[in-house]
Amino acid sequence: MVTGNKAGAERSGPQIISAAIFYITDKGYELARRIQAVYPDARIMKFTSAGAVPELPLLWKECKNLIFIMAAGIVVRSIASLLKNKRTDPAVIVLDENGEFAISLLSGHIGGANALAHQIADCLGARAVITTASDVQGKVSLDLWAEGKNLFVENPGKLKVISAKIVNDRTVRVFSELAFRPETVPAELTIVEAPEKADVIISSRLFESRALFLRPRNLIAGIGCNRGTRKEEIASVVAEIMQNEKLSPHSLKIIASIDLKRDETGLLEYARENTLDIDFFSAKELNHVSSNNKLSRSETVMTATGAVAVAEPAALLAARTASDDYSLIVTKQKRGNVTLAIAKAVFIL
Repeated sequence: MVTGNKAGAERSGPQIISAAIFYITDKGYELARRIQAVYPDARIMKFTSAGAVPELPLLWKECKNLIFIMAAGIVVRSIASLLKNKRTDPAVIVLDENGEFAISLLSGHIGGANALAHQIADCLGARAVITTASDVQGKVSLDLWAEGKNLFVENPGKLKVISAKIVNDRTVRVFSELAFRPETVPAELTIVEAPEKADVIISSRLFESRALFLRPRNLIAGIGCNRGTRKEEIASVVAEIMQNEKLSPHSLKIIASIDLKRDETGLLEYARENTLDIDFFSAKELNHVSSNNKLSRSETVMTATGAVAVAEPAALLAARTASDDYSLIVTKQKRGNVTLAIAKAVFIL
């Protein structure tokens, strides 16, 4: 179980923390304190017996980094039932009581355990133990590379196949609709000109392919809607139009509308539930863009909002905040209570 018998070290309460450090012995506690000096918000807790840790399931969900100062076997048995997948499991580090080794046990790449093991090792003068093949061989980790480029891994099950090619010195062919700076292309990747030749496709467009898809977050949806439109209707319209236009919903980054919709519950809920940024613009700003880009006008919208249009100019305005190079790729389409237009921001990897 977890107890709090070290005065001043443990903190109780439901607060979300970035790191939790577990120890068993007094020597382990002293090592935990040394680590806490570098990560001051880390919560230190005592393990009194393996398999009886009531707070661990909650911490597993809420805490990004779990650090265990004890035998690796105890840790494995304690976390086994909590394992889900590497995209959601926290980073797990195991240290010996002498502080000689910091072992990256779980979620090495996406979870950040490899980086955390190196940080702790540097702090303690210890040795980081990393077993991930790409790290050991000094080769690119495609999931980390994608994360650094703000690319969403749409079908992560394919990562194992591609990673196996990389560590076995096989060519990984990449098709990208985004331009690369030459110095940013990892040596393990070869750029090809056609998606049908690719092992990896970097694009916001939908393709029939068995490749690994990395989706750039470069699409912006301008949305106009009637007052009281529910999130379900907004979601349905966005999904339908993006499917019809052969665009991946995982490339959607921002939704935008007129500032009169700042309190539109359905719109706000849709953005929140899909982890989308949301921008609002005034009627004056929307009219300026509409005029400069000769966009279509609606007298009905003008009467209701003071703007001659919402969806198209809002999409363009939000795209302009994301990139200097942008364009409207889907002109406004109306479905029921929702009007949608889509812009694309262009950037270089």
